[in-house]
Amino acid sequence: MNYVFGVKALDDILSGALMPNSLVVVAGHPGAGKTTLASSICYANALKDLRCLYISFQESKEKLFRVMKNFNMDFKSLENKSFFKFFKLPLTKDVEKTVEAINELVIEWNPAVIVIDSINALMQAVEDPDKRVWLQNYFYSLSEIINGVVILIAEIPFGESKVELGSIEFVADVVIILRHKIERGLITRYLEIRKARGAQLTISEFSFSIIPGKGIDVFIPPLLSETEATPPPKLKPPCSFLDNILGSIDKGFSIYVEHPPDFRVPEAVPLILGIAIRNKMKSLYLSYRYSPNPLIELIAHSYIKYCKDKDKLMENLRKYVVTASINPFRYSVAEGLSKECEVMRGSEADLVIFHAVEIPAMTEKHLPEYIPSLYNQINILKQQHKVIARIYSSIDDSLRPIYEVMADLIIRFIPINEYNDYKVYVWKRGEKPITISSKDIDKCIEEIASSLC
Repeated sequence: MNYVFGVKALDDILSGALMPNSLVVVAGHPGAGKTTLASSICYANALKDLRCLYISFQESKEKLFRVMKNFNMDFKSLENKSFFKFFKLPLTKDVEKTVEAINELVIEWNPAVIVIDSINALMQAVEDPDKRVWLQNYFYSLSEIINGVVILIAEIPFGESKVELGSIEFVADVVIILRHKIERGLITRYLEIRKARGAQLTISEFSFSIIPGKGIDVFIPPLLSETEATPPPKLKPPCSFLDNILGSIDKGFSIYVEHPPDFRVPEAVPLILGIAIRNKMKSLYLSYRYSPNPLIELIAHSYIKYCKDKDKLMENLRKYVVTASINPFRYSVAEGLSKECEVMRGSEADLVIFHAVEIPAMTEKHLPEYIPSLYNQINILKQQHKVIARIYSSIDDSLRPIYEVMADLIIRFIPINEYNDYKVYVWKRGEKPITISSKDIDKCIEEIASSLC
């Protein structure tokens, strides 16, 4: 019988950890996401026709149903189909009475998964040390009684890192710790896999987010062996002029586009969008500077001089381009990365343009997680065969080599003739760099515009 966590990343890295007779401890600080994770495990298995019994000592059924509905978990529907049962037990010092009530539920309902929310509430109500040990042993054996999975939710006080429940960490098969902290006034969440029998782990701590409509979203660094496991499809460059210069562009290329902050070339984004337009792909234009509404107008500005029919131009642009904006100062690095992934999934784009990347970089470049997050995001998108372009105003020379070393294609706009014109430095992986003129770029933009008008 295959049990699941209901969180794709955890199912991938903890494959084989959830077996019959498994005890799982989900512990963490208040508000860290313990109930959401435990509910995800419960819900996902109930969807597989594995009955889940949720026993709470504090939470009400109405509140659980309401909150989890926000994460696309419809427990009411499962309850109506008899695959989910919620039971609230009163807190009592009478341990035997509590265990008797649980046993009656198990016999009556025959669940494959049981959630106890939370074990702290019950243990704190029991003052006799011997009875507490006896109660712990009962929960240890409960997974064997049902021949299934038991999930114990445990509270960890702020500032602490240990589960203060005796030897529970030693006997549990899986121990997951959820934490969150405030950095720069922003929430950063971490998930630690402290123990997982049957799973081979090389990383134990991951950043995660709690996303409306989805729930727990864990970010796992990709394996480079999987990044280009299959040959990427070949794409045409933005225009025919660049065919002889670039040949083809791999689906999965990372493109770095640079210009001075006081010389923001309007052709930069329209040029890159030519890849999507020429190859008939959808693109996402994600800006850290502008709101979504004016972005299409800004793109159209470079094409409009070659188009007589603006309405047709705008109509076709909207077929190829989805616009979005993110305020990077609203999210921590990890939360921002998760938000970007969420936007990308929703757009279903094959080309993603990150515009004004210097804005988040100004704050985040000093943080230890910035470069790893950037590197991992690039490789995840490569794995998905998405073309990535980062548009950077060169405000900090120390960032340039970081972006360049991660790029497969570099396009640098360089002002000449006292800023009255520009030339373009172009380098592609495996090729020698060349320089082309602004007139060459104009020809490209004209060709791209002709396919839109």
